[in-house]
Amino acid sequence: MSRAPEAKAPNRTVLLCEDEAIVAMDLQFMLEDLGYDVIGPFADMKSAKAALNDTMPDIAVLDVNLRDGHVFPLADMLMDKGVRLIFHSGHVDGPEINRRYPDAETCMKPIDPARLKTVLPATPA
Repeated sequence: MSRAPEAKAPNRTVLLCEDEAIVAMDLQFMLEDLGYDVIGPFADMKSAKAALNDTMPDIAVLDVNLRDGHVFPLADMLMDKGVRLIFHSGHVDGPEINRRYPDAETCMKPIDPARLKTVLPATPA
């Protein structure tokens, strides 16, 4: 009697918002190397919000300053949906982020791959 193969759990999805192309590509590769499926990268909130009509991510890695302003309106919407938030920026105001998003993580640019790995939840095996 043969056993049916076990279904592999899907990878967690990460919404990536970053307006600097090289930084976005670097982050995307890091996330994919860690086993995540990346939605984006998006340089502005308008594009990111449009993508959310198709799927809701498990995690969002958000640059604070995007082409169309501060990312906080998008972060508020994602937080209300239960999406885990990770802010990354060269201008992170840690106390403000912690007050507004107490469960969020922050990473300074340039992001250290080891730091990114520690703030991300493990992907399914």
